[in-house]
Amino acid sequence: MTRRTVMHYADLGLLTPDQVTASGRALYGPYALRLLRDVMDLRALGVPLDEARDMVTLRRATHTLDGTYRRDWTRDDIPLGDERLRAVHARLRLLQDAYARQAEGLARFDRWLTKRFTGGDLPALDIGEGGEEEAAESGAPESAEKQG
Repeated sequence: MTRRTVMHYADLGLLTPDQVTASGRALYGPYALRLLRDVMDLRALGVPLDEARDMVTLRRATHTLDGTYRRDWTRDDIPLGDERLRAVHARLRLLQDAYARQAEGLARFDRWLTKRFTGGDLPALDIGEGGEEEAAESGAPESAEKQG
């Protein structure tokens, strides 16, 4: 991510600095960086900037500045109209459906590879954070060649 992109996102209202120095330098804290990561992920998924901005706006309205969920938020706290909220909801549903289809395809491929290269005795991988490390710690072979 370039400085220019961060500045552009700030100009569009996607990011707000936690602090601005006397010289005008914007300083972003952990929550702003989390929102930036969310925007980057959304953009990588093909979500247009205006819809990404709506998603950031929704998150800001329902979370505190440190990123914790606000249980006391009301509909009045959300500056998006019902039409924009329906568009955000439709986009999220499309993304979830696409992920579900991809997850099914990846699971089938994983089962096939497991059967093909290990005879079916390879433990399932946890693809969450650190999935590679978990596979190595579980004693899973690094490649089919080492299986023999």
